[in-house]
Amino acid sequence: MLIRAFILGSLIAAVTAPRQAAAQSGASTVQPTSVVPNPAGSPRVKRVSISKSVFGDAGIIVNARDDGFIEVAAAGPKKTVLIQLRTMAARGWVDSTLRMLRARPRRSNTPRAFRSEIEEYGSSTTMAMNRKVTAGESEYSLFFTDDPLAGFTIPIEKSEADVFVAVVRRAVATAVKMLEKTDSTAAPKDSVVKKAPAKKPAAKRAAPPPAKAPTQGQPKTTPPAPVKP
Repeated sequence: MLIRAFILGSLIAAVTAPRQAAAQSGASTVQPTSVVPNPAGSPRVKRVSISKSVFGDAGIIVNARDDGFIEVAAAGPKKTVLIQLRTMAARGWVDSTLRMLRARPRRSNTPRAFRSEIEEYGSSTTMAMNRKVTAGESEYSLFFTDDPLAGFTIPIEKSEADVFVAVVRRAVATAVKMLEKTDSTAAPKDSVVKKAPAKKPAAKRAAPPPAKAPTQGQPKTTPPAPVKP
């Protein structure tokens, strides 16, 4: 328990370090896009913890963020790797990994290896799920690296592989909801609400003066009678 607490504690420090990832796309071996540094004055990224668990001999932390990214930090025997992935890329990796885990290869004594990996663009940081099948028996492992020459592999059970993929899927769903909420509440900077000009009240027409009644003693004038021929 003390070893697990120490591993998770070191992971928390690695995850909270300021670092901005890039957009990525694709499935299976996912091809990402570009890395853009966090500009000065930009709002701070909000994180939601999805999982803090130990898989095999390594501690792994998975976070969702409100900027459309998820974070996966893994602490191996000698190093810690932090990978940040766009939700679209992570969703593609989840779909590809599920297909690999559910596949039923033909029974053979010749070992067959399957791999589903995703890479963070702009660096050598990679996360992968491996499956090796020999005579109908499967072995599973997770792989993390931020250097082509210095990665580490974590042997895991089938149940742990299923749990890890489910955790990443939940992180993707949470990050998507957070991003939608952020977009709906943030007002565009260039939008200005203009008030409609107030209409002037129509000018009231003065009522015509009432007709004067004839005064007493004043004879009423009557039109003359027509003259008969």
